[in-house]
Amino acid sequence: MTDIQPTDSDESPEQPGKTRTWWHPLLARLLDHALPTGYRVLEEVLVGKLPLRLDILLIRREAGQLSAARRQDVDILLPLLNRFTLIQFKGPTDALQRGDLAQLIGCAFLWLSQQAERIPHSDISLMVLAPTVNEAARDELQLLGCRFEEREPGIFGVSGLPFTLWLVETDVMAERGQPILSLVSRVFLRDRERIIDQLTHTGHVDLLCYALQQVQQFRKLGEDFSMQHKDSEYLGEVEAELRTAVLEAIPPEERLRGLPPNQRLRGVSFDELVLDLSEDQVAQLREALARRSGS
Repeated sequence: MTDIQPTDSDESPEQPGKTRTWWHPLLARLLDHALPTGYRVLEEVLVGKLPLRLDILLIRREAGQLSAARRQDVDILLPLLNRFTLIQFKGPTDALQRGDLAQLIGCAFLWLSQQAERIPHSDISLMVLAPTVNEAARDELQLLGCRFEEREPGIFGVSGLPFTLWLVETDVMAERGQPILSLVSRVFLRDRERIIDQLTHTGHVDLLCYALQQVQQFRKLGEDFSMQHKDSEYLGEVEAELRTAVLEAIPPEERLRGLPPNQRLRGVSFDELVLDLSEDQVAQLREALARRSGS
């Protein structure tokens, strides 16, 4: 098995013809899965006439209420979400660079200028999800004249801007057991089996199933998807490990439900089948064979 080796530098070189990693749409769909009623997740943010689009997510609070199960998937993020929250996401093979925060702030103003409704700045929050808050981000915050402090492990609040800004370290969130952020963290790439096992044993099999479905859909899109998204060559490895975890979490009787008897026994030798029978089952087998021979 080959692991994806994320860079520890601040450089994130773009590959020709590829605009983003596949982690961006995966994060968008996982958040949409976890916020099905109370929020709306938009994968792209329009900030003017095409082609002026940036890889920033928009989460808009709506009237519905989240179920307890869904809240567990995003409980660390819910207190940070505003009426409108614009999220800049750096996947596990990317790193924050100087200029990223300025771009996010500029995007917020451009998006706001496109809205017919008058939206106060207090209704808008910005969020950065990245493996870590590195020196490039710290330097840029200093240049912008901002102050920031760690409110809790892996979550930094920034003051001195027209909008509330949160910096969230996905690697720390993975160590804290946060389900969705674990799956898009650098820790996941380095230790996928442990993260998947942890989520399985903490009641997040449904989320793993959904993540598996999304990865399978990405792979079905084929070459067009691969040409537009970096790191696509590793989709197969992630799919295989998610599939194994999901199958192991499903009880055997549920896995076999709907299959005819001959398919359920496929791969089981006669000796393996018969020698494992109890005395009662052997007696039942004899009776069944006697009825069959007498019919």
